[in-house]
Amino acid sequence: METLRLALLLSAASAMAAPPPAAKPSADAVAAVVSFRDPLQWKRSDYANSMGADPVVSFAKGSERISVYVYGAPGSAYKTPEDFMKGPAATSMGQAPARAGSARVAGRETAVYRRSYPLGDDDPAKPEAGPARLGEQLFCVLPPAADGRFAVLAHDQNRPLPGPSSTGGGVWKAFLKSVKPAGPKP
Repeated sequence: METLRLALLLSAASAMAAPPPAAKPSADAVAAVVSFRDPLQWKRSDYANSMGADPVVSFAKGSERISVYVYGAPGSAYKTPEDFMKGPAATSMGQAPARAGSARVAGRETAVYRRSYPLGDDDPAKPEAGPARLGEQLFCVLPPAADGRFAVLAHDQNRPLPGPSSTGGGVWKAFLKSVKPAGPKP
């Protein structure tokens, strides 16, 4: 009897000490702003930044990534598209993003921008290795929904490219064509 009581006390103590299960990020917040078709055979990840205020749906294959970021909710890192365009997620080490053309997204012609970012794989102890290697991102910003939230669609090349690409890969282009604003049509 004493052994059973001790086992129950230990079980209750370990249950109380265990942290609550972490909430799984949901793509529902992204789906409330924009809909799209998942790229075939790309690995999907759903997560959130800014303590849950900025949901993300991301697809990866090799060194490429296609992501949908939603900003503008309370607590978001970026309240407006203008804030986003000035922030580190859109700039190239402080420089404004370069215009890289346009694409048809969500039924309208949308500006596509290019930015570069350090890959972080250089060794600062070996400065003779040369400048930091840069990855490339193409992105576009969709107009805000009625509640102020807006989506940023991005295509990352997490490897240095021999030359700048102007429009991204075929999967990126197909992804952009599949994007539609969520909810009723304006």
